[in-house]
Amino acid sequence: MIVNEIHFGNLSYLMSYFDDPIAGIPKTSGVYYWVYWPELDVSKLTLADVELKLMEYTGRSLFTSESIKGRYKFEAVVTEQWYPSNGQMFGLPLQKAQELRKFLTTPANAVVFADFFKEVCFARPFYVGKANDLQSRLGNQHFKRKTDVLSEIDTRSIPYSEIWVGWKEVKDTSVPAINNIFEEIFSRRSKPGLTEKPN
Repeated sequence: MIVNEIHFGNLSYLMSYFDDPIAGIPKTSGVYYWVYWPELDVSKLTLADVELKLMEYTGRSLFTSESIKGRYKFEAVVTEQWYPSNGQMFGLPLQKAQELRKFLTTPANAVVFADFFKEVCFARPFYVGKANDLQSRLGNQHFKRKTDVLSEIDTRSIPYSEIWVGWKEVKDTSVPAINNIFEEIFSRRSKPGLTEKPN
C-alpha cells in the first residue's frame, strides 16, 4: 500500500517476509515510519465492531512520558495528551459521540469516515527513523527486538496486524552522522510519540 508516496506493509507480514525480494523491504537508504491504524473494512464490519475498534484505538496512546527534575524542589512528568478516557469514541462528549454513531449507521457515511480515519492515523507516525540499509535496520534490529518499539506496542496490547511500517528511499549520504542529523530534523518536526531525541 502506498500513502503519500511512502510504501507501507503490515507489521505481521513484514516480520516474516521483510527480506522478500518483491514484497519485502529494500536494502537501500531511507526514512521509515511506524503507524497505528486499525483498518476499518466497513463493508464487512458491523457498527458494533467499528465502535469496538475505535474504542480500543482511543484507549491506546503511543506517546512516552518525560520527566523534568528541578534542581531542588520540583519534579514533573509530562505526557502528550491523547484522547480523553471518558468511555466514548475518541473521548468525544456524549452528544457528539451519539452523532458520530448515527452518522456511521449509513454505509456511505461509514466509508467516508473510514477514509478520514485512515488519513488521521497516517498523518503522524508514532515512530520515525532513518537508515543506510532499511531492510537490515527494520528486519534485523526492530523486528528482532533489539530496540524497544515492539515492547512498547506489546505493552499497549496492540495487535501487530494494526501496525503499519512504511519506508521511503532517499539518497544514501553514507555518512552516519549526517543520517542522524536528518533523522533528528524530521523527528523534531513530526514529533513521533515513541521516538526519543535529546534536547
